Parts: sequence; C-alpha cells; structure tokens
Amino acid sequence: MFDFWRSVLAIFAAVGFYTVLHVLYELVAARLLRMRGSAELTLYGDGCDAASEQLIRAALRVRRQYLPGMSITFVEIGNGQGQNVAKHMAARQGIMYLE
Repeated sequence: MFDFWRSVLAIFAAVGFYTVLHVLYELVAARLLRMRGSAELTLYGDGCDAASEQLIRAALRVRRQYLPGMSITFVEIGNGQGQNVAKHMAARQGIMYLE
C-alpha cells in the first residue's frame, strides 16, 4: 500500500513540475512574441457604418495591449454615403486606409 501512495505522490509532483515549467514557458514566449513579433490585421467594412468604428477601436485595443508592432489595414467596401468615420480614425491612429 505504501508503494501505491508513493506512486500517487510522484504523479502529483510530476504534474506540478510540468505545470510550473509550462507557465514559465508561456510567460517567456508571450513576452518574446510581443517584443519581437509582428502581425497584420485587415478589416473590411463600410466606413460610414458604426460597426466599422467599433471594429477599429477593438483592433486598436488589441494592438495597444498585446501586439504593439501590429499593422492594421482597413479596406472600404461600402458606397461612401454619409460621414466616413473609419477614414478619419485611420488618419489619426496610423491605420492604412484603402478604398
């Protein structure tokens, strides 16, 4: 019976050690990707629609919090009727705007 409990304890120790190593790896890998990695996000939408403004704001939040090197491109697929909020936001926030 003593060998059984020793085996159970060894399994818990192995799982705990693996968990600690995995967490450390995730922290280091995430830090390296954030500092050195880059990404590109392309958004498609009608610049006059309020949903496009929300998409751009969400993309800016992701860039600010997780990937400072991410480039954002907004592709206009609408007809351009009305005030184009996406075009103005793109000009202010450093987003490439394509018509």
